[in-house]
Amino acid sequence: MRRVIRLKDFFIFIFVFWYSTEILFNSTLIEIWGESFNGINNRINLLVFGLLMCQILFFQSYTRDEMLLIAAITIFVAISTILSGQKTIMSSWMFIVAAKDADLDKIIRIAYKILLIMLAIIISICLLGFIENVTLMRGNVERFSLGFSHPNQLGLRIFQLIACQCYVYRYRLRKRNYIYFFLIIIFLVRIPNSKTAYIVTSVLLGMLLLYEFIKAKKPEYMKLYEKGILYGYVCLNIFSILFSYIDVKRNFMLTKIDGWMSSRFSHCHKVWVMYGVPIFGQRIYVTEDERKLAGIQSRIWLDNAYVSALLRYGIVIFLIFSIAYFCLLKMLVLQKQYMLATLLFLYALYGIMENGLYMITHNIFLIMFSALLYRKSFRED
Repeated sequence: MRRVIRLKDFFIFIFVFWYSTEILFNSTLIEIWGESFNGINNRINLLVFGLLMCQILFFQSYTRDEMLLIAAITIFVAISTILSGQKTIMSSWMFIVAAKDADLDKIIRIAYKILLIMLAIIISICLLGFIENVTLMRGNVERFSLGFSHPNQLGLRIFQLIACQCYVYRYRLRKRNYIYFFLIIIFLVRIPNSKTAYIVTSVLLGMLLLYEFIKAKKPEYMKLYEKGILYGYVCLNIFSILFSYIDVKRNFMLTKIDGWMSSRFSHCHKVWVMYGVPIFGQRIYVTEDERKLAGIQSRIWLDNAYVSALLRYGIVIFLIFSIAYFCLLKMLVLQKQYMLATLLFLYALYGIMENGLYMITHNIFLIMFSALLYRKSFRED
């Protein structure tokens, strides 16, 4: 029994160490004791990779079917990672595989506490003037990052905090919680002015109120709520791909929608035309430094998670991820884990405007894929 506890604690140690540093490295801190954050971050990533490999290879046992499935997916993920030059999918996959014996409920609770602590630290040292408060303009509106690398990063972390809080307190949400969520929405509008964050948080508040109403007054409508989550995810995925494939600027109504969404679809279409769709992945040069190295003059963005996964990692990884995400939602609905299903749907909605859907550092609930991979079941809500 002691050995089992130690192995479970080892994964928790890896997670706490990695997640804390991930949040810190998204701040405007430049160096620690004279050493650049980039260098420290690279070494920490190598260390975490080694620790996860130890957990996967030496501290877990697998059935034959599990080994075959893990090996097959790992091969596809590895190929796409090498071809794309992006390690995000591989990182998420390794955490999912390594979480076989972990208490997933406990992981979310730990993530919630880490977010509270790290947000308090970063915002405090920013307000004290020790790190930069990045200020941007959207029209005549000032946007503040409060120590994070971009106002959208602050918005994303705040939404992540609210999502974790909803899960942790899912059995005892009260009126004061809903008031608190409403105040958070005002904060997201006034401080980072992160459009995606405050819209998705508003949808979260609306879905929570709708769920409570259905549960208390109209339980016969719960099937409609379940279908809304499942079919809603499918529609978000399909429409993101469709509207990025076509040139939305040729249609007046679609142009208006695209403009309201900060031209996400038209920018994705531009990248689509430039690079095409690979089978297993390709390098896409989006950042300023990457574009200079590649000799690309025009500025391009790829901020839709579905299109980003398709163009960066290829058709195979896109299909694996999309189908697995739907299967996870289906499993949660069947097991009546409505809060988890709702939160994963909201991250799918977030994926229209940001890439965090498939990044475990942003979508911490991806750890629940471990339950799908190893056929774990949850308690009914």
